[in-house]
Amino acid sequence: MVLSIYFLSLLFLILGWIYYYNPARIQKINGFFREKIFNDRYLLLKRKKIAVVFFMAACMLFTSGFIKSQDEKKENSILVEPADKEILFDAIAFYNKRLAEHPEDVIILAKLAIAYKTLGESNRAFMTRRKILTLNSKNRTIKEGLNAER
Repeated sequence: MVLSIYFLSLLFLILGWIYYYNPARIQKINGFFREKIFNDRYLLLKRKKIAVVFFMAACMLFTSGFIKSQDEKKENSILVEPADKEILFDAIAFYNKRLAEHPEDVIILAKLAIAYKTLGESNRAFMTRRKILTLNSKNRTIKEGLNAER
């Protein structure tokens, strides 16, 4: 910070010396600033270049956002591998065995519905959720899920 203050004071000292002792150089400095910095043609051209950069950046961001949203859709869709299907079939068999012993176990029914949904058997998942709703009519999550599937 102190260094920048010293630099500015030196710059103003030099400008003051030029203004006082060399007025012809002042016209050259003013001409330079008018031509290079305050030139309307230069400013308009620079503004257009900057606008093109912003348009390109917007297009790139929009495209990358679109691609990312498509990737998220693919991630959300469940792909079940054959090995995973065997595990799910075993889980469904286990859940059905548990339901034979405890037919009103809502937690097992919910897990069974999720397993059916994962396998892509949405009709069985719907029927299992409906059974949960008959056993526990106050379950808002199941009600909302059933309404969303219709």
